[in-house]
Amino acid sequence: MDTPVADAWQLLNWHVIDPKNIGDLLAAPSRYLTLAADQQAIDLRRLDPETRDQTQAELLFGDRPIVHVVGGGGLLFDRFQKAIQALVQQRQQSPDRNKLIAWGPGQQIYGKFTPQQIQNFDYRTYLDGFDLVGLRDAHVENLGLGYHWLPCASCLHPAFDQPRLIRHEFVVFSHKKFQIDFPDFPRMTNEETDFETVLNFLGSGETILTSSYHGAYWGTLLGRRVLAFPFTSKTHTLKHQPGIFPIERWRPAGWQLKLLGKTWIDRRRYDRFTCDVTGWQRFLKQCRTYPESLQETRDRNHWFYQRVLELTSVAPT
Repeated sequence: MDTPVADAWQLLNWHVIDPKNIGDLLAAPSRYLTLAADQQAIDLRRLDPETRDQTQAELLFGDRPIVHVVGGGGLLFDRFQKAIQALVQQRQQSPDRNKLIAWGPGQQIYGKFTPQQIQNFDYRTYLDGFDLVGLRDAHVENLGLGYHWLPCASCLHPAFDQPRLIRHEFVVFSHKKFQIDFPDFPRMTNEETDFETVLNFLGSGETILTSSYHGAYWGTLLGRRVLAFPFTSKTHTLKHQPGIFPIERWRPAGWQLKLLGKTWIDRRRYDRFTCDVTGWQRFLKQCRTYPESLQETRDRNHWFYQRVLELTSVAPT
């Protein structure tokens, strides 16, 4: 077992705990590593200063020395900025009794974006004031900000070590809100909560067609080819790049009737989006395997774990 940080520290792992999104559920490093004798995972969404309940206020602003770990998941997004800044503020107010670590979060840009916008993403808006930063976005080590590349900690799950046979040429793994339509192939969404079931499904395909970030990530770690259908910038930041299908537009599922410039019937669903996948076969030539990816991502997480131990080896004053 890994050696825990100094016993005087409590550790809180802030991430999104969504029972209908297995990627978010499994992104927390505290699931796989003993980071402290007293550690727990808490939903970051409960830290918004405008909605925080008393229990969360006591956790954040209590008098105990705390190591706050933020990640993983796509947390560098407007929705989570206030919650992250609340942690930064607490770190600044009591620096000797609070440590702040980013473990594998990453950026998200929705809608249209360019490669330059991905490269120029303003990480400092979220991360200034952190003691140690590891991000799942592969290019961050080239920014000169002292950030480390740190892929999602879910690579540490032991279920990756099981061999799996290829049974299908293609399988489809969709994000629950952004679903790609391939009715002739086996399908699953990220609402499936049993991880071995997910990996068995992904591993059964020679090539994985996916709109899910973690579908692309896990498929790569399983040694499969991946063609991604992104709905944010996050898929473009993976170190082991899948093939990318260029989405023209994600549109609400359903239909509407418009006549003479007026909408008469609107049956569109804004909790689910679809896209045109015409011509997807042309992009299969981009897809490749990365046999080294599982060991590389695991090694990187264990390397970062040692940096955390160094940071927290001194008991708080």
